[in-house]
Formats: sequence, structure tokens, C-alpha cells
Amino acid sequence: MMTRSFLLRLAGAALLVPTALAAEGFDGSYEYGYCSGEADAVALRIEGETVAYYETPCTLTDPVAQDAPEGAVQYTLTCDYGSGPSPETVVLSFDADGNLVMRTGDLEDTFVSCD
Repeated sequence: MMTRSFLLRLAGAALLVPTALAAEGFDGSYEYGYCSGEADAVALRIEGETVAYYETPCTLTDPVAQDAPEGAVQYTLTCDYGSGPSPETVVLSFDADGNLVMRTGDLEDTFVSCD
């Protein structure tokens, strides 16, 4: 017989696994337009749930697969710009050329991969 405690831990683990797996597809270093060749001088770096946007620490949580574009995932992106955490909803995807697209509301930024 399974205990309630075991079931709660199992459910909690199941919730954590998709977050890590979903974010891994976007891992890399990205820049606007072109890459300078300097590994530390990139606009956006994604490593699992950890994001650095121009050195600002951020996290990706709450992944939700989107119907379109193919492979798109909606996240809560929480960044700390020095005045505490600031969450916003973003959608990450890749365009036909393999560039990373980050959509926030009506705004859309395109990044080239520097990896």
C-alpha cells in the first residue's frame, strides 16, 4: 500500500521533471543579429531553467507546450533587475532559420545562436 507521503513526493517529482526537460531544448548562447565571438558577451544565455539576460539572473518555470509555432513553449520568466523578482510570460520557439524567438505579449525578439 502506498502512503500519502510517497504519492505527494512522486507527484512533486513529476511536476519538476517536465520543467527541466522542456527548457533544455533552448539551451545555448544567443545574440541579436550576429555573434561577436566573445563567449561572455552575449545577450542571452539559457542553461536548463537558468537564464542570463545581459547578466541579469532569471529563471524559466511553468512550461506549457504551445500548438503553434511547432516546438514553442510558454514559460514564466522571472528576472531580478535589482528591485526583486519580476515575472512575465514568454514564449520560446525557433524560426525556420533556426533562430531563437522570444515573444512577450505583442513584442518579439529574434536571437541567433552563438554556439
